[in-house]
Amino acid sequence: MKSKKALIISIVVFVVVAIFALYLVLNKGHIGNLNLVSTGESQEEKIQPKLEITLDKQYLSSKDDEDVAIITATIDGEIATDGVEYEVSDEDIIKINESNEIVPVSDGKATVKAKYDGIEAIAKIEVITPIKTMSFTSTNSTIRVGKDLQLKLKVTPSDAYMDTLTYTSSDESIATVSPNGIVTGIAPGKVTITLFDTYTEMEKKVNLTIRK
Repeated sequence: MKSKKALIISIVVFVVVAIFALYLVLNKGHIGNLNLVSTGESQEEKIQPKLEITLDKQYLSSKDDEDVAIITATIDGEIATDGVEYEVSDEDIIKINESNEIVPVSDGKATVKAKYDGIEAIAKIEVITPIKTMSFTSTNSTIRVGKDLQLKLKVTPSDAYMDTLTYTSSDESIATVSPNGIVTGIAPGKVTITLFDTYTEMEKKVNLTIRK
């Protein structure tokens, strides 16, 4: 008799547990607002917004207090102003004014960091001493094919930043020019080498003849 009663109780408990388990499965582990079972299906991944910042200038002049760079912050491609905070890596090189513009302090490299809702973005900028004047001095006008000519350049001031300079050849089938101003003769003909300062937009040209 006792064994029969125990069997009935076991069956009842089994049925109750089975019904409860089925209920949890059908409701994805929830009883009301309570989640008893954590499943991959019930977890939604939070997609972080994409924050980017751009600067309208790569360089600022340490000799010009009015030279500023404008910062543009975008969140998922949309321009953002509210809630974006900025900080600089070195206030001895750059600072940010009340209009959120970057102002130069002294020569050097620095970064600007934008923060928004726990995410960050960084942009680089450099403060330089710009070139005031530049000229070629005592440059030969003729180069032999296969030979090199180092263009002699003079700039003022003497401590001016030189990495903004670029050399180009009017015809690379006649002569090529390296980033350091070394011209190599390729074939007979005439060519113009142009030196351009990307910061000041000044340029100088020199005409060369390549001979056999």
